[in-house]
Amino acid sequence: MIHEKLYGRDREVDTLLLAFDRIVAGGRPELVLVSGYSGIGKSAVVNELHKPLVPPRGLFASGKFDQYKRDIPYATLAQAFQSLLRPLLSKSEEELHKWRDALHEALEPNGQLIVDLVPELQHIIGKQPPVPELPLQDAQGRFQLVFRRFIGVFARPEHPLALFLDDLQWLDAATLDLLEDLLTRGDLQHLLLIGAYRDNEVSSTHPLTRKLDAMRQAGATLRDIVLTPLGSQDLGQLLADSLHCEPERVVPLVQLIHEKTTGNPFFAIQFISTLADDALLLFDYGETRWTWELNRIRAKGFTDNVVDLMVGKLNRLPVETQNALRQFACMGNTAEFETLRLVYQDSNDAMHRQLWEAVRTGLLFRSEDSYRFLHDRVQEAAYSLIPMDLRAQEHLRIGNLLAAHTPPAKLKETIFEIVNQLNRGAHLLNSDEERDRVADLNLIAGRRAKVSTAYASALKYLRVARTLLAETTWERNYELIFSIEYLMAECELLTAEMSAVEDRLTMLAQRCKNNHDFAVVTRLRLTLYTTLDQSDRGVDVLLEFLRRLGTVWSQHPSRDEVIREYDRIWTLVGSRQIEELVDLPLMTQTSSTPWMC
Repeated sequence: MIHEKLYGRDREVDTLLLAFDRIVAGGRPELVLVSGYSGIGKSAVVNELHKPLVPPRGLFASGKFDQYKRDIPYATLAQAFQSLLRPLLSKSEEELHKWRDALHEALEPNGQLIVDLVPELQHIIGKQPPVPELPLQDAQGRFQLVFRRFIGVFARPEHPLALFLDDLQWLDAATLDLLEDLLTRGDLQHLLLIGAYRDNEVSSTHPLTRKLDAMRQAGATLRDIVLTPLGSQDLGQLLADSLHCEPERVVPLVQLIHEKTTGNPFFAIQFISTLADDALLLFDYGETRWTWELNRIRAKGFTDNVVDLMVGKLNRLPVETQNALRQFACMGNTAEFETLRLVYQDSNDAMHRQLWEAVRTGLLFRSEDSYRFLHDRVQEAAYSLIPMDLRAQEHLRIGNLLAAHTPPAKLKETIFEIVNQLNRGAHLLNSDEERDRVADLNLIAGRRAKVSTAYASALKYLRVARTLLAETTWERNYELIFSIEYLMAECELLTAEMSAVEDRLTMLAQRCKNNHDFAVVTRLRLTLYTTLDQSDRGVDVLLEFLRRLGTVWSQHPSRDEVIREYDRIWTLVGSRQIEELVDLPLMTQTSSTPWMC
């Protein structure tokens, strides 16, 4: 049995605990960044914070980004807050009432924004009214404010909150913006953010690096913990504790293991386990001690690559277990029983039987309602067992199953999971009907991401949708392609892609089939030119709109033209009561600035 004790990380754990102590004392929010290679023990260090966080001292929530779900906005934050909300449902009515009141006070009238993010919240605060409409530019500010107030319910003096987000190298742009907002605003306290990431996968141009630099310049408090490989002494102590012997006895074996694994804790533990599986590390019952032969181990020619080592371990499992793990790996690091059973198309008993050997060998963890891979490297190894030319087909199969078995009422809730599978096999779609169906699902995902102000994520889904549609779609399915193009224009405006949105709106103005669509396109074009401070272009767009509706105004009207139009409008107004009339100066043809009525 490998000891679960943490080796060689005392200084790093102390740094983390001191940061939490500052939060307990009422300090401003901090972000502690724990970096290092995959398998170096980042999660293990952060999990040491659990011990001092047992109630009533504080709350701990955690979520993990997934390399196969990186376009799902706020998915990891939702996962973290699910772990906080679910236990509340089992509390007494008196305790639950206190939480309900606090959440109502913080979120009204915008509770639906957070319910969309964490559906479990509705079980506590009840069904919420629709969120009031806001101009596009104001929606993101409102969402961030409501989210800060939501976090403030949990981050309080009586129970500070530590929020751990693992694998930041795969985070989505929307979550990154939200983290910046949490750290740079002055209305939150008692919050410790902890982020772990693989520094070897985050270059100077990575969005995370750029955002962290911006946070520092904005005055946010960021602290770094860089984890390095275990030295021979710490690795020797781990092995001596696990083999119940003196450290001196394992020195030669430690040197070999360190040579193979470079002191990476996860790789080292898996290597030791493999030695036992291959009977190269044996327990001598007569001598009551563990034995090994270094020459036999060296002759085995073990790989220096941890994924290859994990593939070897997986290949020892029964065939049905390997097949089950391949399908599981397509879905990410974690999956609930209900979803897995749907994908496997087997009974619950058959599903659990297929995965049991992986649980028994420690490659999977089973909880009350889900399975989780031991480590990302295990998931990667399981995924690599699928031949490259069959992976897209498998994702498409899973996506179609999820879409077919999701009730319409739950489609929005699960839409990101569905399209993330379908999109990885979308190039295999071979009919206009199938492509339209998947494009429509991506449109639903884009709308949901936009409502959550995750505009960059929304654009990714919408661009996939658009690539599925040919030019003939304008005649065959006008409503679908117009909706996709218009929503793309909105999101491009909100992400400051000004050249792209201008070109798209110009094209849409020419493609519109009815006055309603022409009106909404015109409105967005006016918003664009107002944002760019190009009022002359705005006037051109408005006059173009009026001409299409049968009203012709000149760019620089004479005074007589203005008076005639003024009289005509009053004739149309007729006997309607006007409470106040404000005289405005009239611009003549000699004015250098175009005017707009």
